[in-house]
Amino acid sequence: MTSANKIIIKDNKLSYEQDPQNRWTLDIDKIKFVGEYTTSAGPLADDWFFVFADTIDQWWQAPTLAVDHEKFWKQLGEKLNCELVPGLFASTNFATRVIYPKILDGQELFVFAKTEVRPKTFWQKIIGVDDNNEHLELTENVKMLFK
Repeated sequence: MTSANKIIIKDNKLSYEQDPQNRWTLDIDKIKFVGEYTTSAGPLADDWFFVFADTIDQWWQAPTLAVDHEKFWKQLGEKLNCELVPGLFASTNFATRVIYPKILDGQELFVFAKTEVRPKTFWQKIIGVDDNNEHLELTENVKMLFK
């Protein structure tokens, strides 16, 4: 069990708990990427997040406030055998970047992708469908980590 809203490293695992219903654990040796992204939601809401993944379709995230930056990044870097340095701390808009693996360091993590929605009902065919179907998707370089 972790402290509420803290990400910790214990027994070669990352563990995060926002509350008892929202928690996750990830084996460090299975991590494929570590990334970060920011939004324009701050300063009144969380706007800087760290993302971890071991599979292409399951990402785990924690807000920056959950991280003891000096201790966490040093400890995780030692486990992954590299220096990890987040770089979006001054961003006030949407931005993404890869932190690990080092071969992709600094590259975009996510892109906005549009999903084509076909009209299903009679009325959707007449008046159209909502075309705001954007979602975050991993960049092609990041997807290659899973092949």
